[in-house]
Formats: sequence, structure tokens, C-alpha cells
Amino acid sequence: MKHLNLHKETTSRHTRPVQTSGNQILLNKIRNRRRGIRNPRVIARKYRIFFKIGVVLLVLGSLGYLSYKYIYLSPKFSVKTVSVVGGGKFVNLQDFRTISEQKTLGQSIFSVDPKELEKSLKSNFLGAKNVEMSLDYPDNLVIKVEERLPVAVVTSGKKDAVHYLIDNEGYILGEVSEEFMNLPKIIYEGDMKVGSFLDDRVVPVSIEILSEIEKAGLNVSSISFRERYSKLYLGATEVYLSNMKGVGESVRKLERLYKNLLLEGKSVIKIDLRYDKVIVLYE
Repeated sequence: MKHLNLHKETTSRHTRPVQTSGNQILLNKIRNRRRGIRNPRVIARKYRIFFKIGVVLLVLGSLGYLSYKYIYLSPKFSVKTVSVVGGGKFVNLQDFRTISEQKTLGQSIFSVDPKELEKSLKSNFLGAKNVEMSLDYPDNLVIKVEERLPVAVVTSGKKDAVHYLIDNEGYILGEVSEEFMNLPKIIYEGDMKVGSFLDDRVVPVSIEILSEIEKAGLNVSSISFRERYSKLYLGATEVYLSNMKGVGESVRKLERLYKNLLLEGKSVIKIDLRYDKVIVLYE
């Protein structure tokens, strides 16, 4: 009996493990936060994230610096030549090339802004309707020039007056050469100077008439314009068109009438389409 009592005493001296509930753990965390105690694992995890971000930034910065030093600043990628394709008639190629080279030679090909250069060249050379630039790595630029195309001859109509070429926007390209003498002639009373534009109120009407006349297959020798009407010549026949009505419809009416008169063998001095009733004068 004595032995049994001793065993019970020994057993009662062992400490039992303390079990903590989930609520107690949560309360302990809240107390620790209030006391400013931080979990070492959380701190280490945060430092690892910052360290990784720092390494990534360092690698990217190093790559950027090396790219700038050995590629962007490399003489291998400095612009050495400028190739110009097109031009020559209404765009002075020597001046065009000189300005292009002044703006680009010696620069890194990566620093050249094609859109900005195209805009600058177009503003300096109005005879160019369009300018396109491409980069030919490692050190060459290719610039394509699309010149304006002459569609008519413009003159004041006075004796010994200078004749100029204009495009479809009314831009005066230069004095007429022999190869363009067969273009339709426009009589214009305003100021005319190479490199400038005609009055924008006249040009749309004139170009529309020329376009519609060409579609109709009529041979117009000259056109003159007033504010409300236009006068043109079909051979020896004087024709008046209203600028206030649809030009296309007027030209189609003129086509039908003129061709019928020719088939009938009638010689006509004047056709006036400015009014609702067409006026025709015969010889």
C-alpha cells in the first residue's frame, strides 16, 4: 500500500502541457502588436522582398546604362549618310539634302524622330506633297519625296504675262516649261508668286471644273473665274457656268448639249448655263 502512494505522488508532480485556444492565439498577437513586438519571420520576409526588388532595379539600371553607352552612343549607330529618293522637278534636291544632313548627320540613329523631320522638311519645301523617312540601320536614313503634280497653267491673261503651273491645291510650282504647255489654262486676276497658293475660294471650283471636264471628254482651252461664275472655251465656243450650282451637273448638261450641236453640224458662239433656261447663240 505504501508503494502505491509513492507512485501517485510522483505522477502528480509532472506538469501537463498548456493548451491554447485559437482565440487565445489571436489575443496574444493583438497584445504583441500593441507592445510593438514583431514576428521575426514577418520582418525577414519583408526584407527579402525589398532585397529582390533592389536587385531587379540594379540589373535593369545596369542594362540601361550599358545599352546607352555601347549602343546609343556607339559611333557605329551614328548617322553617316542620307539617301533621298524622288524630287528634282519642283523640289531642289541639293537644298533638300543639305537641310536633311544638317539635322541628322553625326546624331545617334536612335535619337532621330522621323515624324518631326518629315514635318520640318514639308514646311521648308512646299513643292513636296509628301515626305516619308525610314531608318536603315545602322547608320543610314532614307527619305522619299513625293512631289506635287501640275494640273493646270495659270496666268493673268494679259499680253506677255508669265504662265505658272499649279497643282490641285492651288500651289504655284513654277513657270511653265514646254512639256506642260498642253495643260488647261486658268485666267486668274490675283497675285501670283512661285511657292505661294492661289485664293482658296477659286481653287476648289477650278479643280472641280477641270476634273468634270476631263471625265466628260471635253477639250477646254482656257478657264477664267469670277466670284459667281466661270467662263471657259470649248474650241471657239464661249461657255458660262455658275459657281453657285452643282458643277458636275452643269458639266454633264454641257456635254450632252455640245455633242448634240456638233452632230447637227451647228456652229455655236456661246452657251450660257448660269440660269434655269439654257441660252445658246449660233453664228
